[in-house]
Amino acid sequence: MIAALAFLPAMDAIAKLLSRHLPIVEIVWARYLFYALAVVPLAHWRHGRAVVRPARPALQLLRAALMAMSALMFFSAIARMPLADAMAVFFIYPILILLASNLLLRETIGYARWAIVALGFTGATLAAKPSFIGISPGIPYALTSSCAYAGALLVTRRLTPYDPSLVTAAISAIFGVLAYSLAVPFVWILPAPRDWPLMAVMGGIAAIGHFLIVVAHRMTTASRLAPYGYIEIVAAVFFGFVIFRDWPTSPVWIGVVLIVASGIAASLREERSIQKRHAPEPASTK
Repeated sequence: MIAALAFLPAMDAIAKLLSRHLPIVEIVWARYLFYALAVVPLAHWRHGRAVVRPARPALQLLRAALMAMSALMFFSAIARMPLADAMAVFFIYPILILLASNLLLRETIGYARWAIVALGFTGATLAAKPSFIGISPGIPYALTSSCAYAGALLVTRRLTPYDPSLVTAAISAIFGVLAYSLAVPFVWILPAPRDWPLMAVMGGIAAIGHFLIVVAHRMTTASRLAPYGYIEIVAAVFFGFVIFRDWPTSPVWIGVVLIVASGIAASLREERSIQKRHAPEPASTK
């Protein structure tokens, strides 16, 4: 999960650059096209017909639709507002995951995990340095993206016992490229030669990042992964400086420290939980 979230913001930064002269639907289509070219052949080689005959097709289609909606809405948000502001709104998704995990998946959530997420949310708010002046037109898009993404991660958790990670990633890629191929002819603008390599990189990042997210949800629960989501905002600060030359201010650095602290706390808590589960039973004195 950490590896995925460390470089996924690079994809968002590239999308924001492309949105200056290309339609959002076309950018999302290109992202899914290169995503599919990267992951579908590998999934077919490893798992054969499971790509078109998954164990839970309805859940796979639901996840794919939610991921496609999240990508479209987030790219629409960053085209209308600063990347940091969009990230600040988007990062309500770990809270949504915890609520849904408790209400829908019946996962037990302790006070400590809520506190860790709250700490990370505070850090994310500072790191994103939101500059809301009135109501930005991008906020509804970012909120919709966050809700769709949280739903997709919860569905991913339900899928992991049934379908391999590569199959899940491939189905999402195929769904996205087919869905947006129907819409892209209506908004098509011929990309410049320099745009195609950026699109390819964007799709490659999506393929690797989302595959790792699926693997992470195969290994543990959605609520346990939720606190680590804030690592993405740290990466966003980095890519914001590298690409847009946005040097972090003092509140941003304070936010980054809080995010890192929440991640360390989550890691230590999970380690203690694992040790308790594997601790030997005390010998009987009878």
